[in-house]
Amino acid sequence: MDLKPWIYIVLLGIAAVLYAFMLPKRREETVSSERIVKEVENTLEGYMAEIQNENEQLVELVSQMKKELDAKQQAHQEQVSDLRQRMLAMEQKMTESQTRLRTAEEKLAQAAAAASLSAGAAAASSEADHAPPVHSIKSRYAELFDLYEQGKSIDMIAKSTGLQRGEVQLIIQLAKQEESV
Repeated sequence: MDLKPWIYIVLLGIAAVLYAFMLPKRREETVSSERIVKEVENTLEGYMAEIQNENEQLVELVSQMKKELDAKQQAHQEQVSDLRQRMLAMEQKMTESQTRLRTAEEKLAQAAAAASLSAGAAAASSEADHAPPVHSIKSRYAELFDLYEQGKSIDMIAKSTGLQRGEVQLIIQLAKQEESV
């Protein structure tokens, strides 16, 4: 029985030595895992800082794009306003031109009526005097009426014949009146 307590003491001593050897390893593992946790925390903090920086840049970019869009919209609004003013001015000029044209047509129609009355009187006296017959407007402006009958526009006829647009309109109007008489 004497030997048994010594065996227990030796076994207990061996266990204590083994535990002492294992203890530094555990400390190293604990220190190593703490280091890993700190590195992960530092990495996550860096990542979060980068994300926050990118978000700030994105917000700034969106803000800048909104300012540019507002400036473009303002410029378009000003351009539309300017175009509306120009259109109103052109409409006013067109109305004035149409009024002047109607006035000129009326004066011309009155002059043509007076001329036809005097021409009728002159024709009666010319028959007595044996004067040459008066040519119709269509025969005097044959080229103009050829183009008109082909469906050409008044502007095109004016360019082709070298006459003013108003003159072309007047000649066509007079020819219509001549046909109706």
